[in-house]
Amino acid sequence: MIDLHTHILPGIDDGAVDLDMALAMGRFAAAGGITTIAATPHFYEIPKWSLVKQKVEELQREFTKAQIAVDLVPGAELLMDMGIMDMEAQGIPTYGDGGKFCLIEFPLQQIPLYAEQVLFKLKAKGITPIIAHPERYGAVVEDPNLALGWLRTGCLIQMNSGSILGRFGSSIKETSKIMLTSNMVQMVASDGHGSERRRLNLPDAFEALVEVVGRAMARDLVEANPRSILDGDFQLKVEPVEYRKKRRFFFSRLA
Repeated sequence: MIDLHTHILPGIDDGAVDLDMALAMGRFAAAGGITTIAATPHFYEIPKWSLVKQKVEELQREFTKAQIAVDLVPGAELLMDMGIMDMEAQGIPTYGDGGKFCLIEFPLQQIPLYAEQVLFKLKAKGITPIIAHPERYGAVVEDPNLALGWLRTGCLIQMNSGSILGRFGSSIKETSKIMLTSNMVQMVASDGHGSERRRLNLPDAFEALVEVVGRAMARDLVEANPRSILDGDFQLKVEPVEYRKKRRFFFSRLA
């Protein structure tokens, strides 16, 4: 499995507090069958792409010394902000050197009015935005088809494994199922923050994914699609479809 959203870099953001925790996260991931982890710190905490890559190289050396058989790749989680439009393409954190995909999150409670402008600008720079955990955004819980709109403009969607496991509540779990069965999700990742709290629980979510979308698609979400994103050659295999609420019928009793 490949986990493309984690906060495993030690001492950077609200993820691993120190090296010991980062190593514990790596051991837990390896034991669960995760072979590749993208370190995606909040970019506002370490807003220099070259420094992120340096930190990932340093942690990879520590993994090697500790005999943790996991490959680390650099990335970052951008916060939706108008300043992104002025950034040079080479300064925007993507998955790996010369990557074509970046991870971007919105505020949980409100979709900024300028979001479409920022997403368009990223596409114009040759970078495909991957929207992080939209199933947790209040606006998407109210209307899952917001995610369909982003997909139709060329963006991709990353879902948190904790969402499908119900770790963020029943409404977010239900939204996750809606999005998955509507083909609105291209990859599932842990968004792991620690060795105990919000762990790298991608393997825990796999069987839950199998129940919702079947084993083949579940494998695509945690292996094939993340690999093609890292390789820079991702192509949609299934088209997303509009979600339509099931109509309820009420029958009155005849006198």
